[in-house]
Amino acid sequence: MSPDKLEKYMLEHRQEFDDMEPDPSLWERIDTRKAPVIRPNWMSIGWKVAAGVAIFIASYFFHDYMSSRNNNQESFMAGLNEEASPIARELIEAEAYYTARISYTKDEVFRLAAADPDLRREVDLQMVDLDRVFTELKEDLKDNAANEEVIEAMIQNYRLKLDILEDILRQLKESKEPQNDTSHDAAIEL
Repeated sequence: MSPDKLEKYMLEHRQEFDDMEPDPSLWERIDTRKAPVIRPNWMSIGWKVAAGVAIFIASYFFHDYMSSRNNNQESFMAGLNEEASPIARELIEAEAYYTARISYTKDEVFRLAAADPDLRREVDLQMVDLDRVFTELKEDLKDNAANEEVIEAMIQNYRLKLDILEDILRQLKESKEPQNDTSHDAAIEL
């Protein structure tokens, strides 16, 4: 039946639909039924609030720890700057120079050694060892402020790192060159 035919049928037979009425008690039962009361589970809410507070506190202490670590490094360098002794200035300049060179050379080594994770791991281990020595020298420098021997040892540590990385980089470049030369020679023979 199409909607128009249904509507027409309903209008024509309206009396037949209106002859029955619902039981009055039905309406009473419908009105007295209440929607179910949802009670919050306070235990669940308490755990969620406690977890949120714990996360907040942990992040605060982590941020505080990281800030104090950065401040210690900055105060160390500021202490050297305040003394402004020529040897301290030399350390600051050497640190800026060698840090940039070491970072660049290390990136080059890792780029050329992308296919050799063992070499990368070995380089990282050597750098960690040298970083440990450098940290010990920094502690010595704090104890014996601006000692020329300690500062020279720190600069020597930077030089050693750079020499190791440059040596590895040179060897990697040399190992890549013969492969290119042989492929070039093979192409010439054809």
